[in-house]
Amino acid sequence: MQQTTAIADKAARTAEREAAEAFANRLRETLRLTPDTPRFHQGRDQHRRADQVIRLARERVRDQAPLDGDFTLAAGYTAACAWHRFIHLEKATAAALEYVQNLSPWDFCQFLGDLIVADVRTGTAQDRHFCELATRVTTAARATADAAAAVDVEQLAQQHTEILRLAFTPFLAHPVADLRIAPYSVWITYRREASATDITWEAVVSGNRVLRNGVVDMDADSITLRSLTDQDVTPDWLAGLIEKYAPSSW
Repeated sequence: MQQTTAIADKAARTAEREAAEAFANRLRETLRLTPDTPRFHQGRDQHRRADQVIRLARERVRDQAPLDGDFTLAAGYTAACAWHRFIHLEKATAAALEYVQNLSPWDFCQFLGDLIVADVRTGTAQDRHFCELATRVTTAARATADAAAAVDVEQLAQQHTEILRLAFTPFLAHPVADLRIAPYSVWITYRREASATDITWEAVVSGNRVLRNGVVDMDADSITLRSLTDQDVTPDWLAGLIEKYAPSSW
């Protein structure tokens, strides 16, 4: 009896992993990702785009009008909700948050697949999962640091990133393209070369598209501004954030 139960459990786990793998591959195919696709690709945040694809698939499944592949994608709805609550809304610990935010879109699809296998349906289960993830990430980082302690290195540059959630922010227009967005977050990356004293910055502002009639669309997009090329067209509210959150020391 115990042997039969163990075999059944093993078969169930195998089926879950296969379903999660099918989900990840289907999501990559739908988003047209490759292993080299950057997170902000063609002006769009691919993590958020994955979340939107999953939610739209679930809506069509619930309305009984699914497209091909929607049932496979809709299986990731609980995983997408867990990502949205703990990562997008930044409720996870710093280590887990940094790890997931830095995942490539290709690896992010696998991350959501792993969440499916973890079956994190409740808030408690989700909190425990992300705490365990933070522990694994921290342990791996320490091991890597210990292994690299004796390596001869040369510092080339220093970099610091601030991730800010935005609300009630003025619309932002692209300096060249015909694009306006209603911002909901910004990634500000500061960089100083090892031989330089000046700091450069890059601000990736994500938001929902604003149509020509002024209506805010559900489609997400992003605009990137850089200190070397866009200093003069950076709006005052963004320039203020860049100045406020710049690192005081390196």
